[in-house]
Amino acid sequence: MSKERARRRAEREALAARERAVRARKVARRARWRAARAAAARPVRPLAGALTGGRRRPDSALRRARARQDGALLAGLVAVNGVLWLFEPSWLVRGGAAAISLLAWPLLVVLAFDRHHH
Repeated sequence: MSKERARRRAEREALAARERAVRARKVARRARWRAARAAAARPVRPLAGALTGGRRRPDSALRRARARQDGALLAGLVAVNGVLWLFEPSWLVRGGAAAISLLAWPLLVVLAFDRHHH
């Protein structure tokens, strides 16, 4: 009689182990799906965030002022380059002006806003 009970208990335990394994696979699959969906929905980090390793400094009045200044300088350079691209047919001049704009950015920041660019 005890051998029969032991056999039935072993069968129940084996069935329960199979059910736990199926459930664990299903839970893991759902977790992977949720993680993939969250990663796809997450906005792409800006380049600056990627360069700092995801660490973000707290917002401040100085940071906002610098962002406004950088935005104004960028708008001015885009406008100048846009006008140049409209009226200048030479690709060499267009590309040179764009390259000079990028290379001159730190100098323009210092000259226009009297601050050092890091």
